[in-house]
Formats: sequence, C-alpha cells, structure tokens
Amino acid sequence: MVGPRLRAVLQAGVGAGDLSGPGVVIGCAEHPVCGDRLELSLRFEAGVVREVRWRAAGCPATTAVAALAAVALPGAPVAAAAATLRRALAEHGGLAPAERHAEAMAVRALAAAGCG
Repeated sequence: MVGPRLRAVLQAGVGAGDLSGPGVVIGCAEHPVCGDRLELSLRFEAGVVREVRWRAAGCPATTAVAALAAVALPGAPVAAAAATLRRALAEHGGLAPAERHAEAMAVRALAAAGCG
C-alpha cells in the first residue's frame, strides 16, 4: 500500500492534466499485465525540466508516482529526470514490491519523452 508521505502527494493531486504548446513532449507507458496507463507531459528549457503534468489510470501507486513526478521533476536536468524521480520516491517512503510497476512505468514514460 502507498505509504503516508506518498499518499499525501497523491491526495494533493499536483500536476493532474495536460501541457500544450511549444516545447512540450509527451511520454506514455502502459503495464502489459494490469493495464495501468501513464502519460507525462513535460516542458523543457535549456536542458532542464520546467513543468510536468500527468494523466494516469490504474492503481493508486501509479497515480501517486505521477503526482510525485510533477512535484519532484521541475528544476531537474532532463538527463537526470529518472534518477531524480527514483530519489524522490525513496525520500517519500518508496513503494511496496507489488507497486513497483508504477515506478517502472514512470521511468519508461520519461524515456519515451526523451528524459534520462
């Protein structure tokens, strides 16, 4: 189950929605077994993530990781986005083994958007 610190991020719902306009890239990922889906919209500027918005469907862990991306990634170098998200997850208590697919999906969505 999503821990209390990560649950607070989930409940705040920061970053839900889309970005549009120039400089926006979109990365999507889906879990082939459970069907969870994640879409991250990101705006980059000078090699840095400036804004993140998300759409997620599936378990609470997927939504919590998406919301955490919107909180943790602005200001991070594009090349370090995945590492920044992983570090933020650890700082927020991490995920249970059955929830780690949410982290893997977020990393795949970041890679699809051109982030490291």
